[in-house]
Amino acid sequence: MATRPIEGRPKVRAPEQEPGAGGLKSLRKAMRILECFSFREPRLSLTDIARKVGLPLSTTHRILATLRGAGVVEQEGDRDLYRLGLKVLELGSVVLANMEVHREALSFIEELVRETGETVHLGVFDGTQVVSIEKIDSPHGLASNITIGKGAPAYCTGVGKALLAFQPDAVVDHVCRLGLTAHTPQTITEPAKLRKELAQVRSLGYAVDNTEHQPDVRCVAAPIRNYSGNVIASLSISGPATRISKDRVLGLAARVHEVAAKLSARLGYTGK
Repeated sequence: MATRPIEGRPKVRAPEQEPGAGGLKSLRKAMRILECFSFREPRLSLTDIARKVGLPLSTTHRILATLRGAGVVEQEGDRDLYRLGLKVLELGSVVLANMEVHREALSFIEELVRETGETVHLGVFDGTQVVSIEKIDSPHGLASNITIGKGAPAYCTGVGKALLAFQPDAVVDHVCRLGLTAHTPQTITEPAKLRKELAQVRSLGYAVDNTEHQPDVRCVAAPIRNYSGNVIASLSISGPATRISKDRVLGLAARVHEVAAKLSARLGYTGK
């Protein structure tokens, strides 16, 4: 005899399934795909991505289609080339706006620009390069090729050396293995000389880019520490070598070191 539902009793629904191992695996695969993109390889083909992550072309294409639908990656027209999408920039801007060092540094950066008349950068280390997260240009102009959000060599920029000097030896070794490419005749290209230079940075408390990254640009920078004493960022003053003469370096170095120390104190560093 067939049974009939009791009047007024709500139908029993199956419980919703919690995300399982399959969903987590897909998320991990998607993250691996996103991590393929870098400053050196901002555009990659489907074949390149599949090879880097070790996934079948069909699986890689399916995940890329999902990421593209969310705006996380973009495809360049009809070409088989992918790049990170504007959604990543949007999310990165949220992170940037909430980074304590970025928030606290703005007034100090503005102060240095007004006082020195030169360009001021705030940089962080991404494991191999220095990334500028804030920059205010000199009112007098500076042809700097370091832009916000893009990486620059840590071994030959002032803002980079002020960070690299306080990284573990293994990190410095890794940067050296990647190659110390000469950008100008002044660039340090020998690992031993670079390590000696970084030791001097630690001793002096500031770094100098003596036209090592760009032929006509000189830069002085100092490290910024957080409450635990770890160097998490650096602050630099950059300008044409004709304006930042060697005689002016010491005065600017003392000033950027002083401002970086104030910013470190604002972040909770007590000097211990």
